[in-house]
Amino acid sequence: MAALTSLGTSGRVLLVDDSPIALEAIGSRLKESGLDVVMLTSPREALELATDGPHPFDLLILDVIMPGLDGHELTRRLRDHPRTANTPILLLTSLDSSEDRVTGLTVGADDFFTKTAPDAEMLARVRSFISLGKMRAQLLAQHEAMARVMREQEAPTPPQARVEIIHHMPVVGERLARALRGSPVGSDFHLTQRASAQRLTNTDADLLIVSYSIALEGEQPLLKRLGFDEEAPPIIVVDDAESTPRRVTAFDSGADDYLTLQTPMAELAARMGSTLRRQRRQRQLRTSRDRAMLVAVTDPLTGLYNRAYFHEALGVEFRRAQRYKHPMTLVLLDLDLFKQVNDNLGHSAGDQALREVSSRLRQTARSTDVVARHGGEEFAMILPETDLEHGLIAAERFRAAVEGATVHGARGGSRSLTISVGVGCFPVHATSISDLMELTDAALYSAKRQGRNRVCAASLSTDPPPPPPVPAAAPHSTTSSVMERLRRLVAEDVEGPLTATRTAARMLHDASAPGDTLHTITSQLRNSSDEVRQELLRVMDDLSRALVEAGRSGPPRSDHR
Repeated sequence: MAALTSLGTSGRVLLVDDSPIALEAIGSRLKESGLDVVMLTSPREALELATDGPHPFDLLILDVIMPGLDGHELTRRLRDHPRTANTPILLLTSLDSSEDRVTGLTVGADDFFTKTAPDAEMLARVRSFISLGKMRAQLLAQHEAMARVMREQEAPTPPQARVEIIHHMPVVGERLARALRGSPVGSDFHLTQRASAQRLTNTDADLLIVSYSIALEGEQPLLKRLGFDEEAPPIIVVDDAESTPRRVTAFDSGADDYLTLQTPMAELAARMGSTLRRQRRQRQLRTSRDRAMLVAVTDPLTGLYNRAYFHEALGVEFRRAQRYKHPMTLVLLDLDLFKQVNDNLGHSAGDQALREVSSRLRQTARSTDVVARHGGEEFAMILPETDLEHGLIAAERFRAAVEGATVHGARGGSRSLTISVGVGCFPVHATSISDLMELTDAALYSAKRQGRNRVCAASLSTDPPPPPPVPAAAPHSTTSSVMERLRRLVAEDVEGPLTATRTAARMLHDASAPGDTLHTITSQLRNSSDEVRQELLRVMDDLSRALVEAGRSGPPRSDHR
């Protein structure tokens, strides 16, 4: 049964019986168990109190035979009212005919018990349905809170409910399946059997019919694993013969119903239908709740996670990385010159730009990455299990995925989009969330200052780097040697995967003047592969030293224009 994990006896119950003697006898037993019980002899007063009273009830217990408005008709009216449509209803009767039980279940009651039922059995059933009522009320409240937001159409109910029979004696299980198929409502169910030796780890059934020994006996009883699992299908326990202690145990363990092999097939089918109706109502409410939860953590414009969810997820992933000593990369991305998009093309183009960037980031990210809109035109990504080297590779992939995207204004005009990216990594750059966010944000602004449409890694220190040592060789010959090494790298390189080499080459390319030698060489280096990455970094260091020395000695001779 999908119910609350705590089966306490607290709850509010409405008990209706036209007999004051029966009312007092049953009501006193319920009150002694700790329940808040309201007792009425008039079914019409009960209808008014249940539907329009100041406080809702967790459970309604109705006598069947009452003058003017019997229990069946009262049940119908309660089911038609939105306030009590999902409240559990138990019918109370002195009759014990199968026909009477079938009628009660058909009109919408969840179950019934006789006035002569043992106290333990009655209280077990009441506790079970109070738990169900509280869970339904909670789901309904969540559903109503989001009613204006969630307007999606409910999925259609399948024409046949899937019912799985699991019995420790296959012959008995087959006989039960045959009898159900031959009943007047047999076509309403799609019946299958599972051998008792097969351990139930997952099932797509809407309802399970399980023998008592499998449900509650042995080393791994089914109800111990599934009895109070909200996502599990409802479970009807079938016993060989009637036993009050076993019935009580079944209900207290989370069973949705308890029957014997002597139960008429018409009644069993009616009980199956009643159980499935309850399950479908709960499933609809859970689906609505889950949709509402998704809306609460989703940015409505882009469909990405929102800022609130991102920071919760960052905390979870950061703690996990600390616990297992795994790396984790944080990426902050900002749409370049977004104000110009809004000013020149209109706000609808701005919205289009945000959606386009979001789509490309989501398509490029892994399924384990968290992609969020952090605010305005800024996005944030969490890359679990990712070190700095692979984080930079991924960041360059995100940048390249956005580069080339174009948005169009409603009145003409268009603009290409680019993003600037900052990358920070735990534990390389920071060992706290606040430091990691601050350093990654600084890296993002560094990418903006350097010309946009680029990736920058966080700095390990905020202090300025010491000046590089001056090489002994003359600046002109050093520069010439560096250029020669760059040419050799280009000539020997082979096409390879996108790596940090391309990023470094692009940065050199952007820093040089169009038409000069460095600009031309780095245009080719942008296609460099990983084999030359280390050598290229050394070339960059040598070039940096040469340029520093050249600045100290005066402008070098160059063919740059």
